[in-house]
Amino acid sequence: MVFRSISQGLQQWVTTLLGGAAGLNDEELKAQAIKNQDETDRLVQIENARGAVKLRLVTIVGVLVLVALAIVVGAIVLVVQAAGELKLPWSRIGTAVGTFIATSGLAALVGRWATRWFKRRRAAGTPTVEPASQNPQGGDPNQMASP
Repeated sequence: MVFRSISQGLQQWVTTLLGGAAGLNDEELKAQAIKNQDETDRLVQIENARGAVKLRLVTIVGVLVLVALAIVVGAIVLVVQAAGELKLPWSRIGTAVGTFIATSGLAALVGRWATRWFKRRRAAGTPTVEPASQNPQGGDPNQMASP
């Protein structure tokens, strides 16, 4: 079973959503490029389309990150404002500063937990690569068999 990272799944989803380039792998592209000039020109256009899709993906992800950051900052401001309205024995400024530090720390802890969780999940899904042996299993193809 093959596992993919979340970013690869998101990239494939956006590629299919935006009508990305043909689904050819690099070996197929190289084999077709050797055939004739028309194929080469078409493949250049496909690569340009792939680049455009990647640019769109980066733009969309960047906008989503900015929106998420704005939401977190807005939530912190609302919590600080709400804490400032409480009737506590210390000053309103102390309450605001303490609340800001606490909510920022909580957001950092949640972010760190999420990062570790994603890394563990990615590491668990990544198959280990076995080192290639010196002698292939079928033997050396250049060696002549003895009669």
